[in-house]
Amino acid sequence: QSDTNEYQNLSREEADELVLEHRGWAESIARAVARGWNLDWQLDGLDGAAMEALIFCARRFQPARGVPFRGYARKRIHEASTDQARRSRGWRGSGTKAEQDARNISFELLQLFPELRMGQLPGLEGGISDSADTRAALRQLIVGASLIAVRQGISPDQPEEAMDFKRVVMLMADLEPVHQALLWKIYWEGNSMRNVAGEWETDELNVIREHKALLEFLQKCMASGKKGKPLKVRPGLKQVAIKLKKKAPLGEFSKLLSERSEGSP
Repeated sequence: QSDTNEYQNLSREEADELVLEHRGWAESIARAVARGWNLDWQLDGLDGAAMEALIFCARRFQPARGVPFRGYARKRIHEASTDQARRSRGWRGSGTKAEQDARNISFELLQLFPELRMGQLPGLEGGISDSADTRAALRQLIVGASLIAVRQGISPDQPEEAMDFKRVVMLMADLEPVHQALLWKIYWEGNSMRNVAGEWETDELNVIREHKALLEFLQKCMASGKKGKPLKVRPGLKQVAIKLKKKAPLGEFSKLLSERSEGSP
């Protein structure tokens, strides 16, 4: 019993901090593997595989065991990157669903944040930033990856994933309808922020800023495990929010929860 109490996993917030701290190191492993296979570490999905492995290790790391985190995580990150490289070269290996999901997440993040292709983090105008800006941008990527993973679906033999899915959907169902619509259009329908801005007849910058604020809000809620007060709509999308609320008072995720509740016995 004492052993069970002694070896505790990190909290979700501590694990996320560990991911932020070691992201560059994990990417260096992915780049090294990509060079060995003559691949592009981002376009071929090695960055997503490394990030997925890093998040996995951070959430299961137990500091009390006395093993340094990098020593604990290095092998898994290297193996995940290598497996992804093998699949990218067209080999028919024994790749897992989790690793394929990592590639899909990586691809969609590149579509959502095209600045990643140029080695820049999202939301850092002109490439100039301080450490706080960098950490905020990295948190955006983590939340973005989480939302993509939720949309991709869950494996029925992974109850932990099922609980995460339910928590995230319930969290989004409490948002303003315009915020639900924004997340739905970007992450579920695959629209770019430019396309959303065109559909809503507003400046693209309004959508980009709202999306950034929304991801920051979701990250805080996920880290604390609490819903908190719904995020207020920024002035740039106020009129859009009013129109959407008149047209459909219930947001997309609210509808999803309602449909699931009605379908439950």
